[in-house]
Amino acid sequence: MEARIPLSHEDYTVGWICALPLEMAAAKLMLDAIHPSLPRPPNDHNTYILGNVGEHNVVIAGLPSGAYGNTSATSVGMQLLSSFRAVRIGLVVGIAGGVPSNYADIRLGDIVVSQPSDTSGGVVQYDLGKVLSDGRFTRTGMLNRPPKVLLTALATLQAHHLTEESRVSEFVSSIQAKMLPRKATTFARPTEKDCLFQAEYDHVGSSTCLGCDRSKLSSRPPRDHQEPVVHYGLIGSANRVLKDGRQRDQLARDLGIYCVEMEAAGLMNDFPWYAAAVAAAYAKELLLVVPPDIHSTPTAHAVPDSDLIHRFDVPSDLTAVPVIENFLGRQDELDQLWQYLQPKNPQSRKVAIIHGLGGIGKTQLAIRFARSHKDDFTAIFWLSGKDRGTLLQHLSSVLPRLPGQSQNDEAANEEEVEQRARHVLRWLALEGNSRWLIIFDNVDQYLPVNGATGDAYDIAEFFPTADHGSILLTSRLQGLTELGKSFQLNKLDSKDAIQLLLQSTGLSARDTFGRLEGNPDTLTLATRLDGLPLAIVIAGSFMRETGTSVTEYLQYYQESWSELQLRSNPHRQYQQGNILQTWIISYREIQKRNPHAAKLLLLLAHFDNRDIWYELIKSSRYSSNIPVWLENTISSGLAFKIGVKDLIGFSLLETKEQVGSYTIHPVVQDWCIYLSSTDKDANSTLLHELALISVGCSVPSSRDRNSSELQQRLIPHANYVGREVWSSGSIDNAVWEAYNRLGSLYYDQGKLKEAEEIYQYSLVGKENAFGPDHTSTLATVNNLGLLYSDQGKLKEAEEMYQRALVGYQKVLGPDDMSVLSIVNNLGVLYRDQGRLKEAEAMHQRALVGHEKVLGLDYTSTLTIVNNLGVLYSDQGKLKEAKAMYQRALVGYEKVLGLDHTSTLDTVNNLGVLYRDQGKLKEAEAMYQRALVGKEKTLGPDHISTLTTVENLGLLYRYQGKLKEAEQMYQRALVGYEKALGPDHNTTQQVVQRLNALSIVN
Repeated sequence: MEARIPLSHEDYTVGWICALPLEMAAAKLMLDAIHPSLPRPPNDHNTYILGNVGEHNVVIAGLPSGAYGNTSATSVGMQLLSSFRAVRIGLVVGIAGGVPSNYADIRLGDIVVSQPSDTSGGVVQYDLGKVLSDGRFTRTGMLNRPPKVLLTALATLQAHHLTEESRVSEFVSSIQAKMLPRKATTFARPTEKDCLFQAEYDHVGSSTCLGCDRSKLSSRPPRDHQEPVVHYGLIGSANRVLKDGRQRDQLARDLGIYCVEMEAAGLMNDFPWYAAAVAAAYAKELLLVVPPDIHSTPTAHAVPDSDLIHRFDVPSDLTAVPVIENFLGRQDELDQLWQYLQPKNPQSRKVAIIHGLGGIGKTQLAIRFARSHKDDFTAIFWLSGKDRGTLLQHLSSVLPRLPGQSQNDEAANEEEVEQRARHVLRWLALEGNSRWLIIFDNVDQYLPVNGATGDAYDIAEFFPTADHGSILLTSRLQGLTELGKSFQLNKLDSKDAIQLLLQSTGLSARDTFGRLEGNPDTLTLATRLDGLPLAIVIAGSFMRETGTSVTEYLQYYQESWSELQLRSNPHRQYQQGNILQTWIISYREIQKRNPHAAKLLLLLAHFDNRDIWYELIKSSRYSSNIPVWLENTISSGLAFKIGVKDLIGFSLLETKEQVGSYTIHPVVQDWCIYLSSTDKDANSTLLHELALISVGCSVPSSRDRNSSELQQRLIPHANYVGREVWSSGSIDNAVWEAYNRLGSLYYDQGKLKEAEEIYQYSLVGKENAFGPDHTSTLATVNNLGLLYSDQGKLKEAEEMYQRALVGYQKVLGPDDMSVLSIVNNLGVLYRDQGRLKEAEAMHQRALVGHEKVLGLDYTSTLTIVNNLGVLYSDQGKLKEAKAMYQRALVGYEKVLGLDHTSTLDTVNNLGVLYRDQGKLKEAEAMYQRALVGKEKTLGPDHISTLTTVENLGLLYRYQGKLKEAEQMYQRALVGYEKALGPDHNTTQQVVQRLNALSIVN
């Protein structure tokens, strides 16, 4: 019935929040009387039911339809407290998902009451936490403890229930008298059976379990009564619905929770109504034991005085901000921003800086955040920070929107603009005005106080002086993070990038969408644009406006990049222009601050963009054309870091997790290449030449201890810088030696075809630059001999060796190490030709010379020792061969380490020796060690790896393991055909062994 005496907002001391309409209905039926409605403040969007339970005046509020989770509940609660300032007790009452466990036999219709523990206030937000350094997830979300008066009442009620029956069933039964007969059974206990399925069982897609597998039910003893049981413990809360039994049980084990807040989904059809009724009944029973006089209990101070709140309300106006219709991804970033910027008590100013590369989507993220939370702040002001004058104008224009302001005219002069802007800042600093959000967008000019010059200014002078409010900045400048919390914005993940590309094309038909998504060129283009929203939107817009396909656009992008960008423009939300325009302002600013850094950026773009480091760039010193600015930049590691500092500061260069490594976004790289070819102050040819020399001269000798790791790191750079073909002429002669070393890099990686092409190119260049008999030319000739030998072209190899040997002996004499190295190579060649006696003479000559000059344990000496071991093995001198192998192995392990390729080659050779000696077990151990090491160091498809694979196949054949032998032979065959070709002698040898194996089978 209706109360006759109208009450005021100040008369209500109990707040009751419900998530679902059925929960609100149950709560209403528990009221002893319903009170007339009261007027709501303009910004309070809640719907209330007023009434009383006993002597307590209760205000019931429900969540907006479809808005579940603790974020929505928080919003409803804050609005309730702002309108009903005398509320001292708050209850959240409704249905939840039970978490049965060994210590809590929870059934449908039972009641769970949150009860504080030593470490928790009674409710745990289980999806909020942080990742620790060891990868574990620790939860940090926990509500405060309830007020003392409520905890006392809870203890009193628990004591009552130990000696007498709960009144829950009485209250549930009594509500039938308040309802129409046809609705009276709605809240009665349903007759359906309470079924608990095994946690691991995945239910069929349905709102009920009628179609689920009954064999997956958990066995539980029946209860001897129908009354709901009350449980006291922790309740889990989150912003998402929990519908997985395994995760539910994990939460029980980790946190000891008894139930989780969730929707009615997954409960049987009638149980939600009954569950809502018993929950409301318990809430009523609890309130009836709370003393009537609770005015000594503090009010909920989580929200400031409502009069103060509404005094500072400013209607949201984001009409000047572009609408982002197809915003994709970034949910984690939005959540993190909200967690940091949301208005909280105690109040303190929060400054968030979204920083990152131009075009990465900083403004779009800020727009999305502002629109999503426009009702969570009393005021939101969007201000352009591109320069000080523009910012002052924007701040000045805010003044007419402030409460109590009647000035609608524009400022007459700059002085008045400044005065009006300062007035706005003073208003923001007023006590109690703490729930506003300021967004400073595109603050790309910044110098701290007393250092500002030109267009740069100190944005901090526009921060309100009070320690409250929320400030969000977007900037390309990493240095702004000194003003607040850093939120670096990175590229979109692959899935969202492809989705944005397809949306931007404007092709919404499902079949077209699927066809484009399945097109490999779509993935290639998305990879090339690498998650940069600006580039993706520009590409999609161009395709939509011109009818260009993804395949065509990719071709234009690769072949006519600059012309394509000149003809392309982004959507309205990217206000700083197309790709050619968006970074030029940053680049010009870098030029003014540090001209050498600007030039360094263009040089770095001529390397592979994914991994750039100081020592790599330092190798440009071998160029005879190195410019002075670069000499200064690479003079020390510190000088180089100073050079990249501004590039990182403007987000044009990023640091990697690997210490001392940097990366450039591929689209920025494309832009830099374009700029270096069009800027009159740049020299694109010289930059590419310097990059080529840097990469080539960084290639280590395969005999160096850690050569494999560095070689793997250099391969992407070799692939990138080696794309351009040079002609002899004014080119730095260091280019030809760089190509020679790139050839050695590919040779060491087993990429013989690529190595031959580059060696030939280097040889022609050296012959033209130095002459055919120059030692540098002869070094490449010798390398070609090694290559031809590995390819089985023994005649061509011998021609190269003889040419190099004659030339070296003529210039350097017969005992020079370069001469003796070729002598050793000839020994290997003679062995392959079956000329074993001549081979031994070559090896012995080389060994004597190396031991005399370099010593017994020098790596090149050990290489000759290993080769002698191979020769002795071929001669049947197994004892002598073993001695050579053992000496080489001990030396390699000492000098190069256990996993160096030279060490592993000797291990493989020992395996061959043991096999020939009939020591098959020892042979297998050697092969397995060699194989594991080579796969790790060289990769599974390297020729050296495949050699060991083939040897294992032969060993398995000897052991009678024919199936394993066939697997090894097949693997070796596939690899050889790819690396050497089907007609190579090594490939054909494996074919013969496979055929022989088939005959045996």
